[in-house]
Amino acid sequence: MIQHFTPDFASLEDVKVSRLEKQEIMDAFSSLDERLVHAKDGKEAIAIVKEYFALSDDLSSAISLIYIRHQVDTQDEYYKELSDLIDEIMPEISAVTNQFDKDFYESPFRKELVEEFGQLYFDQVALSMKTFSEEIIPDLVEENKLVSEYIQVISSALIEFKGEKYSIPQMGKFTNSLDRETRLEASKKVWGFYADNDEKIGGLYSKMVEVRTRIAHKLGYKNFLQLAYDRMGRLDWTPEDAKVYREKILKYIVPLSNSIFAAQKERLGFGKDTRSSDFAIFYSTGNPTPKGTPEELVSAAKQMYSELSPIASKYFNFMVDHKCLDLVAKKGKAGGGFMDYIPGLKTSFIFANFNGTSGDVDTLTHEFGHALQGFLGGEMTNVPSYRTPGMECAEMHSMSMEFFTYPWMNLFFKEDTDKYCYQHLCDALTFIPYGCIIDAFQAYVYENPTLTHEERKAYWRQLEKQYLPHKDYWDNPFLESGGYWMRQHHVFENPLYYLDYTIAQVVALEFFAESREDEKKAFEKYIAFDKLGGRYSFRELLKTAGIKNPMDGDTLKEVASSTMDYLKQFDPAKLDK
Repeated sequence: MIQHFTPDFASLEDVKVSRLEKQEIMDAFSSLDERLVHAKDGKEAIAIVKEYFALSDDLSSAISLIYIRHQVDTQDEYYKELSDLIDEIMPEISAVTNQFDKDFYESPFRKELVEEFGQLYFDQVALSMKTFSEEIIPDLVEENKLVSEYIQVISSALIEFKGEKYSIPQMGKFTNSLDRETRLEASKKVWGFYADNDEKIGGLYSKMVEVRTRIAHKLGYKNFLQLAYDRMGRLDWTPEDAKVYREKILKYIVPLSNSIFAAQKERLGFGKDTRSSDFAIFYSTGNPTPKGTPEELVSAAKQMYSELSPIASKYFNFMVDHKCLDLVAKKGKAGGGFMDYIPGLKTSFIFANFNGTSGDVDTLTHEFGHALQGFLGGEMTNVPSYRTPGMECAEMHSMSMEFFTYPWMNLFFKEDTDKYCYQHLCDALTFIPYGCIIDAFQAYVYENPTLTHEERKAYWRQLEKQYLPHKDYWDNPFLESGGYWMRQHHVFENPLYYLDYTIAQVVALEFFAESREDEKKAFEKYIAFDKLGGRYSFRELLKTAGIKNPMDGDTLKEVASSTMDYLKQFDPAKLDK
């Protein structure tokens, strides 16, 4: 049987994961499906579906733990083997669970099932059924392996710098160094790795585009673009909606972003000699950095959450006490940061790569926003897909938490608090155009799957000039050719997901504006939003939570105006001293 997990663990490090046995897992799900087909009444069907959810939670827990352990140490042979095994067996397991979904959807007891689980779950199942058939199993295996290969290429990178070897995340402290010579040389080294691996990474992506396009065609789609939306469960917005939204970004956000970058360039004072890597420094006197060791930052976060909210404090303390955080960058550890909810253990987990930059604090707020929603959503329902909202809403919880914690940034940045808050808010605005580039790039790639690697790079550079025209790569031929996107792992691992970050950023800025009016009321609204989980589709969820949809009306215009009004209270020239 599938390994069963319970929430009575003392430390996540001590939770062992057994090897997954494909046939046992498939037999367990098939048995439930057989019972569902022969259920005598709605009551029995409901009970079987609940068993299915419990079994799914155990499988999901095992997969999450394997993923976490492999990301923490990509050189651990046991978890690498298990990770590769998941890539191999999950498509076949999906065939069995998809059959259960089909029989659930066609159950003669739909009335009782809808009353128990809601119409949304039927809508989600219908969409899921569209995105799978047994014919694509070999293609899904190939897709998984290509993603794993990309992760391995990036995480295994060791860059020689000043006599030592560093992973790409560890190089962050050098690429953000105030010392210009160090910063330029470190950036050259990092991008040199990507340039040296241009053909390899580009080849992997070409294969991904090819296999994803093949999957789309086998499933009856024109191309992968709409399939990607369906995979992510986007029920009430389309690629056309995304295109209109991106046009609004160009109109309302890009001009503000341009003004922020222009002011930054002036502060840096390098004039015509400004390099692309110089923009890693927001102030000529250096970016604000957290004051303290990783352990001290966690201690400060404990104080922050205890003062912000008893609910937030309860769950953050739980994660610390049960070792549900792995925060420090090290060799062999995968890059990036994420939160994962482990349903069998009823806990969230935070993965990060602390490197001494302000991003360390961003992680403690951003990823805990995810984690808190995971805890609260997990307590509100046993329907797995209802615990967390769709991907377009999931980032709203994390990005909003970054702003709710502004009053406590002095715990981390001391005398640099205003310096941090001004930069963080500017970064929030300038990120939105970048997120649109990622989305527009992928949409174009999957609508034109026969593009060469060089043609893709050229299109990326074209988009940069449109959305982020300050980017001048006169000193870096690789970036001038359009290679920046190759370090954005979402392009490889989570196709068409990135626009969700920009939507969430706008909602986070909405919450920020409300918190400036009444912090307590705004946070109560935020907690209520957390608890809603994913019990509504995107548009209905925002409506229920009382949040304006960034895609609709003048929301973007209003948010841009409100944010710029707040920024006017700062004098960046005085901060840059």
